[in-house]
Amino acid sequence: MFRKIRFYAKRIVQLTDYTGRIVNIAKPVLLGVALLAPALAMAGGGLDSATEGANTFKIWLYSFLGVCASCVLLWKGAECWADRSHWSEFVTLGGKVAVVGAVVGVLAPYLWNLFT
Repeated sequence: MFRKIRFYAKRIVQLTDYTGRIVNIAKPVLLGVALLAPALAMAGGGLDSATEGANTFKIWLYSFLGVCASCVLLWKGAECWADRSHWSEFVTLGGKVAVVGAVVGVLAPYLWNLFT
């Protein structure tokens, strides 16, 4: 009634000695990058510059999402006006856009403040 099933570990790639050499070389390189990263951040303007850039990106992202939501609503409104869709679908889409806008407007700043 039951089939005997055997599980085997399959190797996707055959590891060679060359792979071990790469790993041994990559460890000190990653350590050096981790040690140099704070110095490079300070050379780029420090935390104030990064915060200003992140705020600029946040404003750009909100604007982009607002334009996309407006375009979607205009497209659905044009479909309804041309009788290719029902007005109930437009109302449903408007509700979905409002919910997503509320989530982005409330949840995104909350999560943003967690990291600042």
